[in-house]
Amino acid sequence: MNLKKWVLSIPFVLVLMFGFNVDAEAAEAPIGVKWGNSIIIKGQIGKVTILKDTDLVKEEKGKLSVIRKLKKGSEFRVYSYKDRDGGIYGLGGGAFVKKTASVKYETPSQTKKNQIARLSMFQDGFLASAKKGILKGQPIAVGGYEDLYDVYDYYGMYPTWEGYIDGGLGRQFGDDSNYLYYTSGENDLELTAIDWWNDNLVFLTPYIIKKTVGVPASEGISEMDGNWYMYYDCGYYDLYFFFEGGNRSNLDFVRLK
Repeated sequence: MNLKKWVLSIPFVLVLMFGFNVDAEAAEAPIGVKWGNSIIIKGQIGKVTILKDTDLVKEEKGKLSVIRKLKKGSEFRVYSYKDRDGGIYGLGGGAFVKKTASVKYETPSQTKKNQIARLSMFQDGFLASAKKGILKGQPIAVGGYEDLYDVYDYYGMYPTWEGYIDGGLGRQFGDDSNYLYYTSGENDLELTAIDWWNDNLVFLTPYIIKKTVGVPASEGISEMDGNWYMYYDCGYYDLYFFFEGGNRSNLDFVRLK
């Protein structure tokens, strides 16, 4: 059963960053992944490092006007690029910096993109999907019109692993899949729960889950194993996040039932 790949993951960080809303971005600590002296966040396409003091500009009536100087050594997130005036990088809030020898532009590696995609899984409508019985990242619903045969059709294969966990029969489809699908027993077709097991692309603590998914209905130390859990009331469904240790530990798995 290849549910976990214990690899050395690139550290996940939360930092207080100042950038732009013409003069400054929001001072609230954003959710992102460590990248050099800053972090990369959702919607960011790259970053610029100022190699020599250069102008921060904005568009006014089709022309570029100077807002202020950017200091050598500072880094800023880039959200867009326009092919005008030799090229300008959009830093957010209507502010730009020209593409010159005074500016070094970099794009994130595929690893960084994968990490941001993992965070986006929890940032974008995770609870909304759970309230429909769907654990985000796959289309099958728990306890709905779909059953185990639909899971077979979706993956195009029979289970590569199955076994009883917490009183239900779980099935994994593909050694690289992060999902387990549960029925009550071997001869049952109705799905009773779905798990997503953490692939450790990023470090997901209870604090991060609260910031991305929302505040849980309850949380605390599980009487079953002494590890931290978080519970979300999703109407007809129950959503649980189980962690590897205390309230600063990494996410172990998510269960929708």
